Amino acid sequence: MSNSVHAYTHFVSLVFDRNTQYGLTTTNVRQYLDNLHTLSRVIRIWPHQDHVNTIASKWELSQSLDIIAQERTNTARPRTRLMVDGERIVNAMVLKRTHSDAGEHVIIPSDVYKRNWDYLRGQLDVPGSQWMVQSFVEHLPKLGEWRVFLVGGKVVYTVHTLKNQDRKTWYWDVAHTYYTLEELR
Repeated sequence: MSNSVHAYTHFVSLVFDRNTQYGLTTTNVRQYLDNLHTLSRVIRIWPHQDHVNTIASKWELSQSLDIIAQERTNTARPRTRLMVDGERIVNAMVLKRTHSDAGEHVIIPSDVYKRNWDYLRGQLDVPGSQWMVQSFVEHLPKLGEWRVFLVGGKVVYTVHTLKNQDRKTWYWDVAHTYYTLEELR
């Protein structure tokens, strides 16, 4: 089984352990994926099962956003690059795993106990995942992040992600109200 299929198996098992409305669990998800792979030999399935691992990668998304910011909108973006195993970890940078779950693998500079290679290596349970380093945006933990989902050029919905200070992780909700640019400055 390819790494991307294994990563998808892991992803699906994590998702459906939390949400069993479709009847998938960690015990039967392998059979589901095997059946899906067999079915894909007969009919076209999009996206292709082997592409899911790439689609879920924050590295791929970051590269796309860099191109949009630089070539299309001429706007600033936090600098992002893949880390080399064992490299010195700069305290002023954000660490992100390429494959994450609801911001569980985003380490801001104040999360000092997670900023070491023993911890980072122990979090690479998704095959093909790597750690990235990104410029720290000072207001991110306080103001959060807005993700706007567009379909056919129209806004479908906006998600607001905020830092949960108690759990030291992130949570999100669909945004219904917004700050103006003047309020953010």
